[in-house]
Amino acid sequence: MQRTLLALSLFSAGCIAGHASSMQRDDRILRELARQERWAQAALEAKPAPDQLESIRGSDYGSVGAARKELQKLIQAVDRATWIRDTTAELMKDDPDPQLAQQFDRAGRLRADALQAGDELAQALAEAKGGLTVADLKAAFETMRKAQASEDRFVKQPISPTAPRHAPSPLPVPKPFVEAAAKLVNGNAEFAKELDRLAPEEQTQIRAKMADLERAGEELKHAAPPPPAAAGNAAEHDVEAQAPSTTLKIAGDAAGLFARKPPRSITLREDGLFALSYEDGDYLVDPDGKLVRKEAPQEVPPLADAPPGPPATKPLPKRPGHGKN
Repeated sequence: MQRTLLALSLFSAGCIAGHASSMQRDDRILRELARQERWAQAALEAKPAPDQLESIRGSDYGSVGAARKELQKLIQAVDRATWIRDTTAELMKDDPDPQLAQQFDRAGRLRADALQAGDELAQALAEAKGGLTVADLKAAFETMRKAQASEDRFVKQPISPTAPRHAPSPLPVPKPFVEAAAKLVNGNAEFAKELDRLAPEEQTQIRAKMADLERAGEELKHAAPPPPAAAGNAAEHDVEAQAPSTTLKIAGDAAGLFARKPPRSITLREDGLFALSYEDGDYLVDPDGKLVRKEAPQEVPPLADAPPGPPATKPLPKRPGHGKN
Protein backbone atom coordinates (compact mmCIF):
# COMPACT_ATOMS: atom_id res chain seq x y z
CA MET A 1 0.00 0.00 0.00
CA GLN A 2 2.84 2.40 0.83
CA ARG A 3 4.51 1.69 -2.49
CA THR A 4 1.26 2.37 -4.37
CA LEU A 5 0.79 5.69 -2.59
CA LEU A 6 4.39 6.59 -3.35
CA ALA A 7 3.92 5.88 -7.05
CA LEU A 8 0.69 7.89 -7.18
CA SER A 9 2.30 10.84 -5.41
CA LEU A 10 5.24 10.73 -7.80
CA PHE A 11 2.93 10.66 -10.83
CA SER A 12 0.84 13.53 -9.43
CA ALA A 13 3.91 15.65 -8.76
CA GLY A 14 5.05 15.17 -12.34
CA CYS A 15 1.71 16.20 -13.80
CA ILE A 16 1.55 19.41 -11.75
CA ALA A 17 5.14 20.55 -12.30
CA GLY A 18 5.08 19.86 -16.06
CA HIS A 19 7.85 18.52 -18.30
CA ALA A 20 10.70 20.03 -16.29
CA SER A 21 9.86 17.89 -13.27
CA SER A 22 8.85 14.90 -15.41
CA MET A 23 12.46 13.68 -15.58
CA GLN A 24 12.79 14.09 -11.83
CA ARG A 25 9.56 12.13 -11.38
CA ASP A 26 10.85 9.32 -13.61
CA ASP A 27 14.19 9.20 -11.86
CA ARG A 28 12.54 8.82 -8.48
CA ILE A 29 10.28 6.05 -9.71
CA LEU A 30 13.14 4.27 -11.44
CA ARG A 31 15.20 4.41 -8.26
CA GLU A 32 12.28 2.99 -6.29
CA LEU A 33 11.81 0.22 -8.87
CA ALA A 34 15.50 -0.70 -8.64
CA ARG A 35 15.37 -0.73 -4.85
CA GLN A 36 12.28 -2.97 -4.70
CA GLU A 37 13.84 -5.37 -7.20
CA ARG A 38 17.06 -5.47 -5.19
CA TRP A 39 15.23 -6.28 -1.97
CA ALA A 40 13.16 -9.00 -3.63
CA GLN A 41 16.28 -10.57 -5.14
CA ALA A 42 18.04 -10.50 -1.76
CA ALA A 43 15.13 -12.38 -0.15
CA LEU A 44 15.29 -15.03 -2.87
CA GLU A 45 19.05 -15.48 -2.54
CA ALA A 46 18.69 -15.98 1.24
CA LYS A 47 16.32 -18.95 0.90
CA PRO A 48 17.35 -21.97 3.03
CA ALA A 49 19.58 -24.64 1.52
CA PRO A 50 18.48 -28.33 1.44
CA ASP A 51 20.37 -29.17 4.65
CA GLN A 52 18.73 -26.20 6.39
CA LEU A 53 15.31 -27.44 5.27
CA GLU A 54 16.08 -30.77 6.94
CA SER A 55 16.92 -28.98 10.19
CA ILE A 56 13.63 -27.10 9.92
CA ARG A 57 11.68 -30.34 9.43
CA GLY A 58 13.48 -31.71 12.49
CA SER A 59 12.06 -28.79 14.54
CA ASP A 60 15.46 -27.27 15.32
CA TYR A 61 14.52 -24.19 17.34
CA GLY A 62 17.00 -21.78 15.78
CA SER A 63 16.34 -22.98 12.24
CA VAL A 64 12.57 -22.73 12.62
CA GLY A 65 12.75 -19.18 13.98
CA ALA A 66 14.98 -18.00 11.14
CA ALA A 67 12.83 -19.79 8.56
CA ARG A 68 9.66 -18.04 9.70
CA LYS A 69 11.31 -14.68 9.09
CA GLU A 70 12.60 -15.81 5.71
CA LEU A 71 9.10 -16.96 4.70
CA GLN A 72 7.76 -13.47 5.41
CA LYS A 73 10.52 -11.95 3.26
CA LEU A 74 9.73 -14.31 0.38
CA ILE A 75 6.04 -13.41 0.56
CA GLN A 76 7.04 -9.72 0.52
CA ALA A 77 9.26 -10.45 -2.49
CA VAL A 78 6.21 -11.74 -4.35
CA ASP A 79 4.35 -8.54 -3.51
CA ARG A 80 7.32 -6.40 -4.56
CA ALA A 81 7.54 -8.17 -7.92
CA THR A 82 3.84 -7.59 -8.57
CA TRP A 83 4.25 -3.88 -7.78
CA ILE A 84 7.23 -3.67 -10.16
CA ARG A 85 5.20 -5.18 -12.99
CA ASP A 86 2.24 -2.88 -12.34
CA THR A 87 4.44 0.22 -12.16
CA THR A 88 6.59 -0.53 -15.21
CA ALA A 89 3.47 -1.34 -17.23
CA GLU A 90 2.04 2.04 -16.31
CA LEU A 91 5.26 3.82 -17.24
CA MET A 92 5.46 2.04 -20.60
CA LYS A 93 2.16 3.62 -21.66
CA ASP A 94 4.01 6.92 -22.17
CA ASP A 95 7.59 5.69 -22.48
CA PRO A 96 8.35 2.55 -24.53
CA ASP A 97 11.78 2.21 -22.93
CA PRO A 98 13.25 -1.29 -23.55
CA GLN A 99 14.76 -1.24 -20.06
CA LEU A 100 11.28 -0.93 -18.57
CA ALA A 101 10.14 -3.94 -20.60
CA GLN A 102 13.15 -5.92 -19.39
CA GLN A 103 12.44 -4.98 -15.78
CA PHE A 104 8.80 -5.96 -16.29
CA ASP A 105 9.84 -9.43 -17.48
CA ARG A 106 12.48 -9.85 -14.75
CA ALA A 107 9.86 -9.12 -12.10
CA GLY A 108 7.69 -11.92 -13.49
CA ARG A 109 10.51 -14.46 -13.23
CA LEU A 110 11.48 -13.16 -9.80
CA ARG A 111 7.91 -13.54 -8.55
CA ALA A 112 7.66 -17.13 -9.82
CA ASP A 113 10.97 -18.07 -8.16
CA ALA A 114 9.95 -16.44 -4.88
CA LEU A 115 6.63 -18.32 -4.90
CA GLN A 116 8.34 -21.66 -5.45
CA ALA A 117 10.95 -20.96 -2.75
CA GLY A 118 8.25 -19.83 -0.33
CA ASP A 119 6.15 -22.91 -1.04
CA GLU A 120 9.12 -25.23 -0.39
CA LEU A 121 9.93 -23.42 2.85
CA ALA A 122 6.29 -23.44 4.00
CA GLN A 123 6.09 -27.21 3.49
CA ALA A 124 9.19 -27.71 5.65
CA LEU A 125 7.73 -25.45 8.35
CA ALA A 126 4.44 -27.36 8.22
CA GLU A 127 6.31 -30.51 9.33
CA ALA A 128 8.06 -28.71 12.21
CA LYS A 129 6.60 -28.20 15.65
CA GLY A 130 5.20 -24.68 15.88
CA GLY A 131 6.72 -23.74 12.53
CA LEU A 132 3.66 -22.53 10.61
CA THR A 133 0.26 -21.01 11.28
CA VAL A 134 -2.86 -20.45 9.20
CA ALA A 135 -2.23 -16.70 9.55
CA ASP A 136 1.10 -17.12 7.73
CA LEU A 137 -0.64 -18.93 4.91
CA LYS A 138 -3.45 -16.37 4.75
CA ALA A 139 -0.92 -13.64 4.02
CA ALA A 140 0.62 -15.78 1.28
CA PHE A 141 -2.75 -16.50 -0.36
CA GLU A 142 -3.70 -12.81 -0.28
CA THR A 143 -0.42 -11.93 -2.00
CA MET A 144 -1.11 -14.51 -4.70
CA ARG A 145 -4.63 -13.18 -5.25
CA LYS A 146 -3.20 -9.70 -5.86
CA ALA A 147 -0.66 -11.13 -8.29
CA GLN A 148 -3.36 -13.03 -10.19
CA ALA A 149 -5.57 -9.95 -10.36
CA SER A 150 -2.64 -7.99 -11.79
CA GLU A 151 -2.07 -10.59 -14.51
CA ASP A 152 -5.77 -10.63 -15.35
CA ARG A 153 -5.68 -6.86 -15.91
CA PHE A 154 -2.79 -7.18 -18.35
CA VAL A 155 -4.67 -9.80 -20.35
CA LYS A 156 -7.75 -7.58 -20.61
CA GLN A 157 -5.86 -4.45 -21.68
CA PRO A 158 -6.60 -3.42 -25.27
CA ILE A 159 -3.70 -3.57 -27.70
CA SER A 160 -2.59 -0.28 -29.25
CA PRO A 161 0.64 1.21 -30.67
CA THR A 162 1.21 3.07 -27.40
CA ALA A 163 0.13 0.17 -25.16
CA PRO A 164 1.42 -3.16 -26.53
CA ARG A 165 0.41 -6.49 -25.05
CA HIS A 166 2.69 -7.40 -22.13
CA ALA A 167 4.28 -10.82 -21.81
CA PRO A 168 2.24 -12.86 -19.31
CA SER A 169 3.77 -14.30 -16.14
CA PRO A 170 1.39 -17.01 -14.88
CA LEU A 171 1.59 -18.17 -11.29
CA PRO A 172 3.17 -21.61 -10.67
CA VAL A 173 1.08 -24.77 -10.94
CA PRO A 174 0.19 -26.57 -8.72
CA LYS A 175 -0.85 -23.62 -6.61
CA PRO A 176 1.81 -22.77 -4.01
CA PHE A 177 1.09 -23.10 -0.27
CA VAL A 178 -1.90 -25.44 -0.74
CA GLU A 179 0.05 -28.59 0.13
CA ALA A 180 1.76 -26.81 3.04
CA ALA A 181 -1.68 -25.89 4.44
CA ALA A 182 -2.91 -29.48 4.00
CA LYS A 183 0.13 -30.88 5.83
CA LEU A 184 -0.32 -28.34 8.62
CA VAL A 185 -3.97 -29.21 9.26
CA ASN A 186 -3.44 -32.98 8.87
CA GLY A 187 -0.73 -32.85 11.53
CA ASN A 188 -2.56 -30.37 13.79
CA ALA A 189 -6.30 -30.98 14.00
CA GLU A 190 -6.80 -27.81 16.04
CA PHE A 191 -6.08 -25.74 12.92
CA ALA A 192 -9.02 -27.21 10.99
CA LYS A 193 -11.45 -24.53 12.15
CA GLU A 194 -9.03 -21.77 11.17
CA LEU A 195 -9.39 -22.72 7.51
CA ASP A 196 -12.66 -20.78 7.57
CA ARG A 197 -10.54 -17.60 7.64
CA LEU A 198 -9.39 -18.32 4.09
CA ALA A 199 -11.26 -17.73 0.84
CA PRO A 200 -13.79 -20.46 -0.13
CA GLU A 201 -11.77 -21.44 -3.19
CA GLU A 202 -8.63 -21.95 -1.09
CA GLN A 203 -10.56 -23.94 1.53
CA THR A 204 -11.79 -26.31 -1.18
CA GLN A 205 -8.31 -26.77 -2.64
CA ILE A 206 -6.75 -27.40 0.77
CA ARG A 207 -9.37 -29.97 1.83
CA ALA A 208 -9.00 -31.79 -1.48
CA LYS A 209 -5.23 -31.91 -0.94
CA MET A 210 -5.75 -33.18 2.61
CA ALA A 211 -7.78 -36.08 1.24
CA ASP A 212 -5.04 -36.83 -1.31
CA LEU A 213 -2.36 -36.90 1.41
CA GLU A 214 -4.44 -39.20 3.63
CA ARG A 215 -5.10 -41.57 0.73
CA ALA A 216 -1.42 -41.61 -0.21
CA GLY A 217 -0.53 -42.39 3.40
CA GLU A 218 -2.90 -45.36 3.50
CA GLU A 219 -1.52 -46.71 0.22
CA LEU A 220 2.00 -46.38 1.58
CA LYS A 221 1.07 -48.39 4.68
CA HIS A 222 -0.32 -51.24 2.59
CA ALA A 223 2.73 -51.26 0.33
CA ALA A 224 5.22 -51.12 3.20
CA PRO A 225 7.21 -54.30 4.06
CA PRO A 226 6.45 -56.10 7.35
CA PRO A 227 7.97 -54.58 10.47
CA PRO A 228 11.47 -55.75 11.42
CA ALA A 229 10.18 -57.83 14.35
CA ALA A 230 7.84 -59.87 12.17
CA ALA A 231 10.52 -60.34 9.52
CA GLY A 232 12.92 -61.53 12.18
CA ASN A 233 10.46 -64.10 13.55
CA ALA A 234 9.87 -65.50 10.09
CA ALA A 235 13.58 -65.81 9.50
CA GLU A 236 14.02 -67.75 12.72
CA HIS A 237 11.98 -70.61 11.32
CA ASP A 238 14.11 -70.84 8.19
CA VAL A 239 17.53 -70.42 9.75
CA GLU A 240 19.00 -72.92 12.15
CA ALA A 241 19.08 -71.63 15.71
CA GLN A 242 22.44 -70.50 16.96
CA ALA A 243 24.28 -72.85 19.28
CA PRO A 244 24.32 -71.76 22.92
CA SER A 245 27.39 -69.97 24.12
CA THR A 246 30.03 -72.07 25.88
CA THR A 247 31.40 -69.09 27.80
CA LEU A 248 29.95 -67.85 31.07
CA LYS A 249 29.93 -64.11 31.73
CA ILE A 250 30.61 -63.33 35.36
CA ALA A 251 27.87 -60.71 35.51
CA GLY A 252 24.47 -60.18 37.06
CA ASP A 253 23.38 -62.99 39.37
CA ALA A 254 26.52 -65.01 38.67
CA ALA A 255 28.70 -62.10 39.80
CA GLY A 256 26.72 -61.90 43.05
CA LEU A 257 27.22 -65.59 43.71
CA PHE A 258 30.94 -65.32 43.03
CA ALA A 259 31.21 -62.33 45.34
CA ARG A 260 29.57 -64.27 48.12
CA LYS A 261 31.66 -67.39 47.62
CA PRO A 262 33.32 -69.07 44.67
CA PRO A 263 31.49 -72.24 43.62
CA ARG A 264 32.96 -75.67 44.19
CA SER A 265 32.64 -76.39 40.47
CA ILE A 266 31.20 -74.96 37.25
CA THR A 267 29.60 -77.36 34.80
CA LEU A 268 28.16 -76.66 31.32
CA ARG A 269 24.95 -78.64 30.98
CA GLU A 270 23.40 -80.04 27.81
CA ASP A 271 20.59 -77.45 27.97
CA GLY A 272 23.16 -74.61 27.67
CA LEU A 273 22.96 -73.56 31.32
CA PHE A 274 25.91 -73.39 33.66
CA ALA A 275 25.61 -75.18 37.02
CA LEU A 276 27.41 -73.36 39.84
CA SER A 277 27.73 -75.98 42.52
CA TYR A 278 27.49 -74.91 46.16
CA GLU A 279 26.89 -76.82 49.33
CA ASP A 280 23.25 -75.72 49.45
CA GLY A 281 22.54 -76.60 45.84
CA ASP A 282 23.32 -76.00 42.18
CA TYR A 283 22.59 -72.52 40.84
CA LEU A 284 21.73 -72.70 37.13
CA VAL A 285 22.60 -69.52 35.21
CA ASP A 286 22.53 -68.69 31.49
CA PRO A 287 25.66 -67.62 29.56
CA ASP A 288 24.95 -63.96 30.46
CA GLY A 289 25.04 -64.74 34.18
CA LYS A 290 21.28 -64.53 34.80
CA LEU A 291 19.95 -66.98 37.40
CA VAL A 292 17.39 -69.36 35.92
CA ARG A 293 16.69 -71.62 38.88
CA LYS A 294 18.23 -73.44 41.78
CA GLU A 295 18.33 -77.17 42.14
CA ALA A 296 18.86 -79.23 45.27
CA PRO A 297 22.32 -80.71 45.68
CA GLN A 298 22.68 -84.17 44.27
CA GLU A 299 23.60 -86.77 46.87
CA VAL A 300 26.59 -88.85 45.82
CA PRO A 301 25.91 -92.57 46.62
CA PRO A 302 28.50 -94.22 48.83
CA LEU A 303 31.02 -96.42 47.17
CA ALA A 304 29.95 -100.10 47.06
CA ASP A 305 32.09 -102.77 48.80
CA ALA A 306 34.87 -104.07 46.63
CA PRO A 307 34.01 -107.35 44.98
CA PRO A 308 35.76 -110.35 46.41
CA GLY A 309 39.05 -111.24 44.83
CA PRO A 310 39.76 -114.49 43.11
CA PRO A 311 40.00 -117.56 45.36
CA ALA A 312 43.40 -118.28 46.75
CA THR A 313 45.22 -120.84 44.78
CA LYS A 314 46.24 -124.01 46.59
CA PRO A 315 49.50 -125.71 45.80
CA LEU A 316 49.07 -128.52 43.38
CA PRO A 317 49.60 -131.99 44.90
CA LYS A 318 52.86 -133.52 44.04
CA ARG A 319 52.79 -136.39 41.70
CA PRO A 320 53.90 -139.66 43.11
CA GLY A 321 57.56 -140.20 42.78
CA HIS A 322 58.15 -136.50 41.94
CA GLY A 323 61.15 -135.08 43.76
CA LYS A 324 62.73 -138.37 44.74
CA ASN A 325 66.11 -139.46 43.54
